Amino acid sequence: MAYSIIKYGSTGDDVRKLQEKLNEYGYGLDTDGIFGVKTQSAVRDYQKNNGLSVDGIVGANTWGKLNASSQNTNNNVQQNQNNLNTNSSSNFSESIELPERPEYVKSQAVIDAENKVKEWENGAPSAYESKYSQQIESILNDILNRERFEYNLNADPLYHQYRELYTENGKKAMMDTVADASALTGGYGNTYAISAGSEAYHEYLNNLNSVALDLRDRAYETYKDEGEKLFDDIAVLRSLDGDDYKKYLDELNRYYKDGDYLFESLANMTDAEFDAFLATVDAWESDRDFSFKEYMDSLDRQEFQKELEFKKAEAERKQANEDRDYALQLQKLYSSSSSSSKKDKADDDDEADGESVIYPKTYEQFYTMTGNSGILTEEEFLLKKSAKIKYKDYNNYLKEMYIKYKE
Repeated sequence: MAYSIIKYGSTGDDVRKLQEKLNEYGYGLDTDGIFGVKTQSAVRDYQKNNGLSVDGIVGANTWGKLNASSQNTNNNVQQNQNNLNTNSSSNFSESIELPERPEYVKSQAVIDAENKVKEWENGAPSAYESKYSQQIESILNDILNRERFEYNLNADPLYHQYRELYTENGKKAMMDTVADASALTGGYGNTYAISAGSEAYHEYLNNLNSVALDLRDRAYETYKDEGEKLFDDIAVLRSLDGDDYKKYLDELNRYYKDGDYLFESLANMTDAEFDAFLATVDAWESDRDFSFKEYMDSLDRQEFQKELEFKKAEAERKQANEDRDYALQLQKLYSSSSSSSKKDKADDDDEADGESVIYPKTYEQFYTMTGNSGILTEEEFLLKKSAKIKYKDYNNYLKEMYIKYKE
C-alpha cells in the first residue's frame, strides 16, 4: 500500500494511520490525524531506535519499517514508550529548572508519638493472677468431697461419759431407794424395795436416752456449722478475689484508654502532617505541569516557526525555479523573434492568440516582461471588487494587461 510523505503540520488519514502504527509500538498517541509535536517526537524517536534518518519526516523508508512485520514488536513497545518518556523528561529537565520532588520525612513530633506508643505496648499489664485461687480451690474441694452426716452413738466419747455417769447415778439411786424402802419394813429387804430401786435405776437410764438424742442433734448442728463455715470462707475469699479482679480490670481499662489516646493522637498528627505533605506534592506537580505546558507550548511555537520558515523557503525556491524556467522560455522566444521577418512576426502575433504564447503569472513576471509597473498587484486586485467581477481571477487580469501593454 502506498502512503504519502507526511511531516509536521500534515493532516488526514495517512497521519491517522501513522499514529496507529506508532501506537502499536507503545507511543500512546491520539489518533486525531494531526501531525503535531507529539507525533513528530514519536517519529524521531522511532527513527532513532530503528536506524533511520532522524528528520521527523515519514517517507518510504519510515513507512516500510513501520509496516514490516517483526517478532519483537511486543518486546519493543514498552522500550519505545520508555525511551520517548525518558527523552521528553530529559529534555524538559535540561530546559527547565525545577526544585526536586518533595519527599515525606517524619517530624520529630511524630517520631516522639510513635515512641510513646511503643512504650505503651511494652508496658502492657500481665495476665490476672489470683492471690486466693489455691485457698478457694482447697475449700471448694472440701465442700465437694465432704462426707454425708453420720452419727455413731457408741463412737461418741461424750456419750460414754454420760452413760458412765448416769449408770453410776442410777445405781446410787437404786441403792438409796432400796434402803429407804427397807427402812419402812424394819430394815428388811422386800420385793417392794427391790422394785422401787429397779425403777429408780431405769429412770436414770431413760434419761440417758434423752441425752443421747441431744448429743446427736448437737453433733448434727456442729456438722452444719462446719459446712456453713466452709461456704462463708469461700464467699469471703471470692469477695476478696473479686475486689482484686475489679482493681485489675480498672487498671486494664486505664491502660487501653491511654493506648486509645496515644493511637488517636499519633493518627491525627500523622494524617495532618501527611495531608500537608500531599498538598506540597500537589503544588509541586501543579508547578511542574504548568512549566511543562509552557515548555511544550514553546516547542509548538518553535516547530510552527520552523514550519513557516520551511514553507516560505519552499515557496521561494519554487518561485525561483518558475522564474528561471520562465526566463529561459522568454529568452528562447526573443531569440526566435529577432531573427524572423515582419511576416514571421505577424505569424508570431497570430500565434500569440494561441496556446503557444507565454503569459505572466505574477506581478514580478509582468514587470520583467513589459517593464510596466502601473498595474494592480495581486493584493490590490483581491481588494478591488470591480476588477474581480470583470477578470474573474488575477491570472486573467495579468493576461489582459499583458496583451494590452504588449501591443
